[in-house]
Amino acid sequence: MRPNRLDRILSAESELQPLLTKAHELRVLSGLVYRFLSADVAAEARVVNFKDSQLVLAAANSSVAAKLKLLAPALARFLTERRWQVNSVSVRVQPSASRGPAAGPAAVQLSTSALQALQDLHSAMRASPARDALGRLLRRRGAAKAEPG
Repeated sequence: MRPNRLDRILSAESELQPLLTKAHELRVLSGLVYRFLSADVAAEARVVNFKDSQLVLAAANSSVAAKLKLLAPALARFLTERRWQVNSVSVRVQPSASRGPAAGPAAVQLSTSALQALQDLHSAMRASPARDALGRLLRRRGAAKAEPG
């Protein structure tokens, strides 16, 4: 599969390599988790993070969270058998917009520390389409330091 334009732009930025590596890791892990879960549970859950051998899942409601908590030990074994070192599975209830085709793009809320980290990254990047895109994102979020160019 040929990488799309965005992948090529992001791959060219050395500062973004840790972010791309983490995104790839979460994408692969998400695929395994969704393969393990039944379709109805998978549709209402998502992988949030994987750090220090702890998998963090978000459930759309408390009923799905309860199912995920019951499945957590079997899921950890399933992932361990596939060479992922998962010692624990944490589940959080995090209601989200429907994943159906009628759902529009979700509004993402960035914390103050996340905005600061993105501003620092923007400042450290060399002039490129990725830096320009990050600058536009920061300006839309009201980040003062995001100067054009």
